[in-house]
Amino acid sequence: MSLGSGLTLESPRVSSSEVFNEYELGILDKVGLPYASYEEVRYARSFLERLRVNYSNLKNRYWILPVDNSHSDEVQVGRGVPTSDFCGRWVNDMTCKNVEGHKGVMLGDVDCTGKIVVGHKHLWCHKSSCPICFYRGWASREARAIVGRCEEGERRGFGKPEHVSVSVAIADRDLPESVLRKRAASVAFDRGMVGFCMIYHAVRIDRRNKRLKRSPHYHLIGFIKGGFDRCRDCVHNRGDCASCDGVKGREVRGYAKDGYLVKVFDVRKTIVGTAKYQLGHATARVGLKRSPLVTWWGSMACRKYKSSSVPAEDTCPACGEEMTRSIHVGKDRVVRDIGNPEYVSVFVLPEFDENGDPNYVDVVGCRESG
Repeated sequence: MSLGSGLTLESPRVSSSEVFNEYELGILDKVGLPYASYEEVRYARSFLERLRVNYSNLKNRYWILPVDNSHSDEVQVGRGVPTSDFCGRWVNDMTCKNVEGHKGVMLGDVDCTGKIVVGHKHLWCHKSSCPICFYRGWASREARAIVGRCEEGERRGFGKPEHVSVSVAIADRDLPESVLRKRAASVAFDRGMVGFCMIYHAVRIDRRNKRLKRSPHYHLIGFIKGGFDRCRDCVHNRGDCASCDGVKGREVRGYAKDGYLVKVFDVRKTIVGTAKYQLGHATARVGLKRSPLVTWWGSMACRKYKSSSVPAEDTCPACGEEMTRSIHVGKDRVVRDIGNPEYVSVFVLPEFDENGDPNYVDVVGCRESG
């Protein structure tokens, strides 16, 4: 800054070693977060604090990158403060000792052959803003509710649920979210959807600048009139969709009319997995008395029918059998703190140690609450 008469005033500079320790600098360099300016240091500090209480925040770029050009009343889920000291507290372990069923099964890059599967259970507050509970607590619960409502829709003959995105037209991107939501729903009905839930996303990943840039869009899970398999399995020439009366034809003609881009995704492996992932990087609106992150429309509107959430199940990810409550009696160290870099929610280990003693024993005659 120039002060006249040849004098200048420079902003004070702080060495990174004075702000972050060696471990923190390693994390910031690993994820590519800059820390040259005061604004960057302030954001890096907030990210490291979220990482301290929940190390899984390192797994998703949407949970890491700063938001660019965000509206003041919008915030990414999981970017608040922990709700209480009980958030993420370890409760007990669940095990599956079906060693024969684990033969040849891989969990990620780990071979389960000859081993038991162990999973941790924790307490979750079910708040979307909590950096500890937003994904494994709130998003998991909401995803099960979406699945329950979709299953009821299937029983009522709506068809097969599909995953659809509606990207807001460039000319409308600065409109209030309450307006965008109604317009996006109207566009979905125009393209042939009859009932669906909507999840708001205000940003997309800008890989060049390593930020989350504003690009409002919605992810929908619901039903399309007549289904989408006709278009999904169609073999056609380029440009034929514009004259077709199918979903793709309505997409092409609708985009030319209103500028809203609608995309139907490939068949999902599981609805619960799709819903949980989309909820995990949704955008919440703050400062409002009521602002649900999931809204229901059309034939799946809340006033149309009642449904129940799919209950949480303790099933083995390797063989699908029910896991049992157990206690660790082995000598190996087991990390239960989700803020520890060595923590894993599900892992495998031998059923017996080198002395032939079990590593885990089942808990018998104890209620679930302990």
